[in-house]
Amino acid sequence: MKYNVYIRKDENIPQQQIDWINANIESISKKENVLFVFQAENEALLITDSGIYISNGSAKRNIRYSEIDQVNISGNVLLELVTINSGLHSIVFVTPVDKAKFFQVLEMLIDNYKNNIQTTFEDTHKIFLEFTVLKYPPKQLQHKLPQVYLKQFGYLDGEQWNVSIFQKDEKFSRQKSIGSFTVETNVFDIESDDDRFPRMFESFNSDLENNYHDMLEDISNNSVISEITWEILVQFTPNMMVRSDYWRKFVGNILNSPNKKNFLDITVSVLTSSFKELQELKKKHFYKVLNEGDVTQSKLNKTLLLFSNYIFYRLTTLDLVILESPEEQMFFTSDNPVNFKANQKEGKMGLYSVDTEIYFPISKKYLAYFHHQDSDLESPLRKLKNKGVYQIEKVLTEDEYNELVKEKIINAADKLIIAPGKMDFRIEE
Repeated sequence: MKYNVYIRKDENIPQQQIDWINANIESISKKENVLFVFQAENEALLITDSGIYISNGSAKRNIRYSEIDQVNISGNVLLELVTINSGLHSIVFVTPVDKAKFFQVLEMLIDNYKNNIQTTFEDTHKIFLEFTVLKYPPKQLQHKLPQVYLKQFGYLDGEQWNVSIFQKDEKFSRQKSIGSFTVETNVFDIESDDDRFPRMFESFNSDLENNYHDMLEDISNNSVISEITWEILVQFTPNMMVRSDYWRKFVGNILNSPNKKNFLDITVSVLTSSFKELQELKKKHFYKVLNEGDVTQSKLNKTLLLFSNYIFYRLTTLDLVILESPEEQMFFTSDNPVNFKANQKEGKMGLYSVDTEIYFPISKKYLAYFHHQDSDLESPLRKLKNKGVYQIEKVLTEDEYNELVKEKIINAADKLIIAPGKMDFRIEE
C-alpha cells in the first residue's frame, strides 16, 4: 500500500488518531484505494479515491464524495463540506496554504469520482509536490541577521558559533549563540492562498545568503569589485536593511501615518516608467491591499519587499568602494548593520538625494561604502575610485577611522552592538 502522510504541525499526529488509522486502514484499503493522510488542526484526514475518513479522537466520520454537494472556503483556515442531506462538516487547517491546496486536491477527487475516473496516488501526490510550501514547517525560525553574516563577526566555542554583543545602555558584553540570535518565528511570512507567496521573503533571503561566501572570497582576491560582487551587494544591502527591527519599525510607523500613501507611491514608482503607468499600477489589487485597512505583519512584509526593491534601484546609481580594516582593528556591526544616511538638505523630503551615503560592514574585515559621485560633501572616502578595494590605513588617518567606527557603525545600532571575534569586558563604575 503506497500513500503519503502530510504532517503539518510541529507535534506529530496524536497517538489516538494514529491508532485509529492503523486499526482501520487495512480494511478500508480492501474496498478503496488509500491515497494519503493529511493532518488538519484538530483531526487526521484519511483520504481515499472514494471518500474522506475523519478522526479527531472521540468522533469518527466517513464522508463519501457522492454525498458532497458543495465545498466552501470560509476564512483563512476553514473548509466547509456541505452534504446532500444538508449536513455540514467544518475542517480547520493548520495554515491558509494547507486549506487552499487541500481544496484543490478535493475538487479533483470529487470531479474524478463523479466522472468515473480513478484517482491514483500519483495524481494527488503531483499536486502536493508542486505545492512547494508544504515542504516548509508551519512554524519556522527565521533569522533577522543571517547566520552566514554573523559568522563573519563570530567565533567558535567548541562546535558552536557565538558572537560577542553588548547593549547600548550596558557596560558589559554578552556571548550569544548565532543559532538563536535575532531569531523570530515566521517573522517574514506573508499570508496568501497562493503557494508562491507565504515564504517568498524568507526564500529571497536564503537565495542571497547562498552567494555571500563567494562574494567575500572575490573581494579578498581582487583589488577591484567585480560585476557579480557588485550585483550581490546592491541586492544584499537593502535585504539586510528591511530585515532589521529598525527599518521594520520605520516602515511600519509610516504605514500607520498620514504619509502612508506618499510612501507607497514613491516605493512602487520604480516599477513604472511614467506617471500614467504609476496610476494604472495603483488600480491593481496588490496596491489596494497595501493601501487599505489595518497594517498587519503580512502587509508589512509585502511592503518591505517593495521597499527593498526601491532601495536596490537607488543603490544602482551610487558609487561603491570596499574598505579593508587593519588586522588589529576590525569592524564592529550591529542589529541595524546598514547605516543608510539620507543626508537630505533642509526642506527636502524622502530618503534619497545626491548626499545619500551608506555604511555597511559586510564582515569584520570589510566595509561597503555607497555614495553619489555628484555630492559636494567633503570626505576622503568620496575621492576614491568607484569599485575599488582599499586598505583603511592608506586612505584614512587613525582618528578618521576611529570616528567612522564610532559614528557610522556603533552609533547606528538600534539596541545591540556586535564586536569582532570574542570580546569579554566589563566597565567598572
